[in-house]
Amino acid sequence: MAMILSCSDSRVPIELLFDVGFGDLFVIRNAGNAFTEGSLASIEYGLEALNIDLLVVLGHEGCGAVGAACSNQTNLSPSLSELVLHIRKALIDADVPLDPEQAVRRHPVLTAQQLIRSSQLVAERVKSSALTIEPACYTFDHGNIEWMGSIHDG
Repeated sequence: MAMILSCSDSRVPIELLFDVGFGDLFVIRNAGNAFTEGSLASIEYGLEALNIDLLVVLGHEGCGAVGAACSNQTNLSPSLSELVLHIRKALIDADVPLDPEQAVRRHPVLTAQQLIRSSQLVAERVKSSALTIEPACYTFDHGNIEWMGSIHDG
């Protein structure tokens, strides 16, 4: 039905949020719903093998990885430091204030744009309208999903 690139935070129960059963979504999760080679490879698999035409990049309020990127934490493991640095760089390059509340809403958009810039397959599918990318942010206080607007190019 759709691919979801989401944070690995257990407070974001993907199948419950979208009211679907197990097996209805192709879900890719990592800390901070970040762009990584692994997430890109999984998305490309979903496009090529499963012919999925909708990708939701779902962030959430209170994301620890985005919060760490905003605070420039230094007590992280090497791998997590690399992921957080990648998020921080994307925020800084886009002139997003390093405020966690603003950053969690902009980060899904930046991730979606990076996916398009980094993958010829994703870019071609978006350009031909064979793939729609919808960045969004889940809010704990209201229990809803804020949609940030479709991404049509990188």
